[in-house]
Amino acid sequence: MSWGALVLAVSACREFTEVKAPPFLVSPGALAFTARAGGQHPPLQFLSISQTDGQPVRWSASSDVLWTGLSSRGDTMPYFLGVGAGTELTAGAYSGTLAVARPSTGDVRLVPITLTLLSTTPLAGRWAGLGDSVSVTLTLAESGGQVSGVGSLGPPERSVQVTGTYAYPTVSLRLAARNDTTTLTGTFVDDNSIAATLNGPSLVNATTTIYRQ
Repeated sequence: MSWGALVLAVSACREFTEVKAPPFLVSPGALAFTARAGGQHPPLQFLSISQTDGQPVRWSASSDVLWTGLSSRGDTMPYFLGVGAGTELTAGAYSGTLAVARPSTGDVRLVPITLTLLSTTPLAGRWAGLGDSVSVTLTLAESGGQVSGVGSLGPPERSVQVTGTYAYPTVSLRLAARNDTTTLTGTFVDDNSIAATLNGPSLVNATTTIYRQ
């Protein structure tokens, strides 16, 4: 065999035997926080970090903005990384990037992070509560003091359409099911919880606290 043919054979062998690293997965691809400027920090959100073969490979993480907080700067996969956002800023919109790396291969995943700080406590989002023999789950949107959304109410468990008004710190909602309508009036206890009273055909002055999810 000629020298050139030997080199080609060795190169082909190396290409054939080279093992590629399993895909490096970071999910979700972006995080968004909303809170009140100077108020309580919004609930943690979580990133799932793994590679497809499930092996305990090391990872590391860092952020390019000071208003984010990480539950860990590095560990082994699989891992659920808690990400928090501070509110010690003026009202406005902020953005940054979280970098999650797999040092063994040099792979890096960039996760955009946005933070919207409002002058009053935001109502939009998912809320849930269980108390005084009533369970409530609501997904709400709010614009200009007008509230809309969907949810569930029980017992008996039924789906509801939500309409109402919001003028901080007071919330007034109509939870309309197929055969009945329940009113919910509430007041913010803090940025992430509302003390609520419900009245309807099957509920009379039922009280519960619903929490931001």
